[in-house]
Amino acid sequence: MAAAAALGIVLGSSLGGGSSGPSRRATTGGKAGGVATKDSTNLVRNATPQPGWKPHTGPVPILEYHVLGAAPANAPYPELYVSRPAFHRQMDWLEEHGYEAVTLEMVERAWYHGGTLPAKPVVLSFDDGYRPQFTYALPELRRHGWPGVLNLKAEGSDLYTSNVEAMIDAGWELAAHTIHHQDLTTLGAGELKEEVAGSRAILRREYGVAVANFCYPAGRFDATVIAAVEAAGYTGATTEIPGAATRNAPYELARFETLGSSGVPGLAEDLGG
Repeated sequence: MAAAAALGIVLGSSLGGGSSGPSRRATTGGKAGGVATKDSTNLVRNATPQPGWKPHTGPVPILEYHVLGAAPANAPYPELYVSRPAFHRQMDWLEEHGYEAVTLEMVERAWYHGGTLPAKPVVLSFDDGYRPQFTYALPELRRHGWPGVLNLKAEGSDLYTSNVEAMIDAGWELAAHTIHHQDLTTLGAGELKEEVAGSRAILRREYGVAVANFCYPAGRFDATVIAAVEAAGYTGATTEIPGAATRNAPYELARFETLGSSGVPGLAEDLGG
């Protein structure tokens, strides 16, 4: 866990998501690149509950992705790059084995408010805000009719405002991942509040959505951090604890981290075959 935490804290700068990347506010015009438009909303069948879904209060797997694409030769952490063919095969494997992707908000509605889910729900989460999450993950998930969850740094991601808007329009959930991707366990009270509550305020103001969930940078948290997350009004928070998420630990939601070496066999092993 210590090694994973150290690795994750570096992600903001080492994988192209640091301050050198385009600002979220750099573009506010139409949907960039023509990858997604508001017309795509009706293609995402799982953005809202579907007929035949049932109440569900059991565990739900959450998959964690970072960069989709080939790792460059100088990448300090090449395992955090999942190739696009591998991601394509993993999504096909999920559908072939009866899984259906939903948002974390939909899982929470089922857990706590009597909502419904498909028979084999899975949450597909994408951390930090890397360009391939828009250019590749968005159309790939649309092919299956699925939404994703974008855990977005409020500042310094690789995504333009228009990219994030297109993902939201396509049914994706927007969750907060702090402002500067720092280890929250090392911060004083004022800075901790700024990173946790401040990131939610920025995203809500910029995109006009609820931002119900939070993602700890590198999975680093303690009791003080959890208290700050609760005080900021989040209903849940995801970690890097391996396993399926359960309703009795809303601020310590486990995830399966998908790495470059995982492939379909690793994904299948995480999900119990």
